[in-house]
Amino acid sequence: MAQPGDRAKFEKIEALNAEFLTKSLDLNKEEAQGFWPVYNTYRQEMNKLFKERHAARKRAKDEGSPSSVNGLNFETRMLETKKRYLSQFYQVLPKSKADRVYPAEREFREHLINQLKERREKRD
Repeated sequence: MAQPGDRAKFEKIEALNAEFLTKSLDLNKEEAQGFWPVYNTYRQEMNKLFKERHAARKRAKDEGSPSSVNGLNFETRMLETKKRYLSQFYQVLPKSKADRVYPAEREFREHLINQLKERREKRD
C-alpha cells in the first residue's frame, strides 16, 4: 500500500522531471503545447508496463519460476512503446529535440539517483 506522503513525493518528482525536460529539450511554448500531452500519455503507458512487469516478477517469485522469458516480453513491449512514441514526438517537435527525449529522461533519473545517494551519505 502506498504511504500518504508517496503521492506528494511522486508529484514533486514529476514536476522536477517536467522542468528538467523543458530545459534539456529547450522547448518553446508552441513545442511544449504539442509535446506534453504526447509525453504524458507515453509516461502513463510506460508506468502501466512497469506495474505489469513488477506484478509478473512477484508472481514468478511466489511460484518459484524463472521470470527471464517474461522479462524479455516486457522489455520488448517497452521498446515497441518507445519506438511508437518517438514517431509521435517527431510530429510535435523538431527531430533534433525529439531525439533527445529519451536521453534527457535517462539524465534526469541519473541526476535523481545521485541526489538520493548524496542525501544518504549525509545522513550516515
